[in-house]
Amino acid sequence: MRKMYIFVLAAVALLLTVPTQNAQAQSRSETPKVEIGAHYTLLRFSDFDTTDSGVGARLTYNLSDNFGLETEFNFFPQERLNFANLTSPDTRRTQGLFGAKYGVRTQKAGIFGKIRPGFIRFGEGATIAGSSATEFALDIGGVLELYPTRPVALRLDVGNTLIRFGSLGGGFTSNNLQISTGVAFRF
Repeated sequence: MRKMYIFVLAAVALLLTVPTQNAQAQSRSETPKVEIGAHYTLLRFSDFDTTDSGVGARLTYNLSDNFGLETEFNFFPQERLNFANLTSPDTRRTQGLFGAKYGVRTQKAGIFGKIRPGFIRFGEGATIAGSSATEFALDIGGVLELYPTRPVALRLDVGNTLIRFGSLGGGFTSNNLQISTGVAFRF
């Protein structure tokens, strides 16, 4: 997992060094400003040896061809995640991420680095006392977008979702692979 973390950080650093000029010199007005999408996501809890799958929604506002602000919410319905030092299994989880993507875009594809802080909420029964807990999360990774038509984007996200387990598990940070794939409509 440490190699994956280093790979993701190197990819983001490389993307941030790419010049802001688009390969096809698109004008700023050609990129749709708003994207609304839905996706399927997998989150691998590396320290607990389990993988959750869920669904989510994303809203992006493109400030330019190269830079966009994003909000994403994910829902993981499984009730099987069991932390080693807790007395009861966890219930459903929700995740919220808020941040930016930066990269290059052509008329048919885009590749971006992303950094999005946020939270992951573990539901009732998640802690020893049986109450819920919300933990800090940070998603760092890369995004590949394909544009088969102007109003449609197909998207693949790969990232390292760092979760700071403060109230759950005694205070440690976990590196967790998260992969999402989905579709967005662009306006």
